[in-house]
Amino acid sequence: MSFYQQKMLRYILGFLILISISCNQSLKNTKEQTSSHDNSKKNSVHTEKWKFVAFGDCRGHSADDPVNVPVLQKLVNEIITQKVDLVMFTGDICYGHANRKDLGDKEALEDLKRQMLLFRNTIAPLYENNIKVYIVRGNHEATQRNPDISGTAEHRPIWPKTKKVWDEVFSGKYRMPQNGPDREKNVTFFATHKNALVVGLDLYTARDRKLNKDGSIPKPSTKRVDQQWLDSILTVHKKAHLFSFTHEPAFKVDHKDCMHGDNSYQLDYSSYRDRFWKSVQNAGAKVYFCGHDHGYAMASVVDTIKASKDTMYQIVVGTAGAGKSINPVYDGYNSHYKIQPIDESKSYGFVLGEVRGNNVSLTYRYLEDDVFINKKPLSIKVDHKINP
Repeated sequence: MSFYQQKMLRYILGFLILISISCNQSLKNTKEQTSSHDNSKKNSVHTEKWKFVAFGDCRGHSADDPVNVPVLQKLVNEIITQKVDLVMFTGDICYGHANRKDLGDKEALEDLKRQMLLFRNTIAPLYENNIKVYIVRGNHEATQRNPDISGTAEHRPIWPKTKKVWDEVFSGKYRMPQNGPDREKNVTFFATHKNALVVGLDLYTARDRKLNKDGSIPKPSTKRVDQQWLDSILTVHKKAHLFSFTHEPAFKVDHKDCMHGDNSYQLDYSSYRDRFWKSVQNAGAKVYFCGHDHGYAMASVVDTIKASKDTMYQIVVGTAGAGKSINPVYDGYNSHYKIQPIDESKSYGFVLGEVRGNNVSLTYRYLEDDVFINKKPLSIKVDHKINP
């Protein structure tokens, strides 16, 4: 090999070595950048910080005084100062109980709309401060006034036409996510927010075809969620936190009627309730919010058959102005669950949730002499895999 050929060979080999070193360094940098991005994404999920509020039951006690506006205004103003991302309202937004008997159908619906609009106008500052507001129906928005036979299956049945009024009031920027079952759009829905899935569920849609002569729906035809729809949502949308809420407690607290049925007339719907509870618990839920009873009550719910199941908490937040009468007695159709009371309060306020990654702190913040006071918070940690 000539001197010139040897020189060219050394030049080519040196050039190839430089290319190899450059490629390896580039690959290393790419891996480091990818790793850094993945770690950043992972850390952002684990350190996600945001706040929410859960409360409900601001209704008044007559059509002439349908909403406890003074109390609701104070709560709304305080919620805004907390800089929360979203609010879950558990129903009974007004007195309602559409009075078909005395007003006739048309005027009864117009009166119901007037009452609902009073509520919407009172909470308007939440929307103006870019706070997401999720609301489910309470029995007062869905029922008619008569027959008024307390303690029976005939008492204040569901009037289907009230749903149309709800949809008129909660339309446009006020409407709920339109992703619920066909018959329940705007009253049953879900939303994803950062590292959480929020599910609002309606209890006043008929689950059978029974109708009274006046077109109303008997109470025993309701008090259940659309379980098939819920199962489908929980299968697809997996987040670190799952917050579900309806109007009524899953396990009896004060009122005899709730998701367990009604022990005023031995209506036992615990099998439906158990299926609901199992579904959200298996999906990773640690807490369930509801109203109906007027006050605050927290209890743990323990599965006595599957002791390995993590404890879930039922939190009643009927604290927006309907009264301070709650008297927790957990003597309903509890099936194989043991209910253990933790705290209660006859007061007005709201639960403030503070999410930090896979941890959430739940604090009941209540009014006393126009000053807001915090109860001892409940700290919960999710231990299943976090999904961004």
